[in-house]
Amino acid sequence: MRSPFRSLLSASLLAAAAALPAALTAGLIAATPVRAEEHAKPAPKAAAPAKPTGKQGKAKVMAGSPMTKVRFSEPAYPLTDDGTYRSYMDKILDEFGRRCVRQEQFGWEVAKDDQERLDFIFQGTMANYGRLGYLLGEIHPKAVTDSETLAFLADREKSRYLLVWTPLESSVLFMMCETADKNAKSEPPKSAPKK
Repeated sequence: MRSPFRSLLSASLLAAAAALPAALTAGLIAATPVRAEEHAKPAPKAAAPAKPTGKQGKAKVMAGSPMTKVRFSEPAYPLTDDGTYRSYMDKILDEFGRRCVRQEQFGWEVAKDDQERLDFIFQGTMANYGRLGYLLGEIHPKAVTDSETLAFLADREKSRYLLVWTPLESSVLFMMCETADKNAKSEPPKSAPKK
């Protein structure tokens, strides 16, 4: 079964994406992909991956999303945000009258021509959303100008999440955020009930 990712290589992302796997492993992010259609605005980039832990010096990986409680088909590197991911997701959500309230982002290293592994990561993770009762729908917002990037809305109970997959030359980026109505007031932080 062919992956929804049309190919691993996107001409506008090749040069910048080449540095991502090494940066993830080394603990640094060295390059920002730029979309050909938007020369002045950089595409979302990782600010810094998780810091290595343990005596081995290996980067931390996570089995799933703490926010959505969904397991990935393969452990992923958690990525931090300097505001770029949030801005990009808010731009997408603006078209739907929504805004991002909580977010997570993850990355996987994928060999340049390993379509099978990319399929496994994407299809397995998305299938896990379905198994947990999420209703998934692909969206095509104007803010997503790269044909390789896929965006989905995932609804479950009273929550709606934005899921954005961006394949790069030798890695894949998965951004997600919990959304709220754009005009709704921010809810105060939840606190423990008084006794």
